[in-house]
Amino acid sequence: MPADSPASLLPLLRASVDRLLATAAGLSDEEVRAPSLLPGWTRAHVLTHLARSADSRGRLLASARRGVDLPQYADEAQRTREIEEGAGRPAAVLLDDMDTALRRFLAAAGDHPEDAWEVPVRWLGGGLRPVRGVVGSMLREVEVHHTDLATGHGPDQWPAHLVAHELETTVQGLRDDPDAPPMTLVAVEERVPRVVGAGPGPRVAGPAAQLLGWLTGRTDGRALTVEPPGPLPTPPVWRS
Repeated sequence: MPADSPASLLPLLRASVDRLLATAAGLSDEEVRAPSLLPGWTRAHVLTHLARSADSRGRLLASARRGVDLPQYADEAQRTREIEEGAGRPAAVLLDDMDTALRRFLAAAGDHPEDAWEVPVRWLGGGLRPVRGVVGSMLREVEVHHTDLATGHGPDQWPAHLVAHELETTVQGLRDDPDAPPMTLVAVEERVPRVVGAGPGPRVAGPAAQLLGWLTGRTDGRALTVEPPGPLPTPPVWRS
């Protein structure tokens, strides 16, 4: 079974969801109003976003199963509006909503027909792509936004498969971005240089999870080394 197949990723996602729900269960009404790691968002915004992200991927699964056009979101405005409208709710309501949405998505993904994973569906901002991506992308959403709650969950707790996949994807995105600074990234676990940008640049090295955490703006990069010694480059803002 391929490591990136929905069947392989679902157990990782279930474990990630359990960890997230355990963290969220300990948040008080006051604590959900505190800032998250995302500028302009409270923890309540993050919790609402996760619930709606699960629902949006559930729509894609339904679209693939039924053969009808159910887009992930009508547009970016719908996504933003749903988050803002839900962020003012009490902690208990936020948790119940997120729990229900995530469990509903897990059930739908677990029951999805094996022969329907390659059906193309309409992703927000991404056009038509196979529905199989809902499981891996939901795993990324849960892990990264768990970190955004600023409760102690960080890149070192992200599943190894997620780190490896997202590091490759993020580096490729940097290579396609003309604003990316020149640099060579080296994960100490594999020591494979990943060159980004044009021209000479520093060598930035460290554990793969810490490299990814820094590139995605979830850590400050203090666990990384730079050669020649100097400040870390400033990568473009990451968008999942």
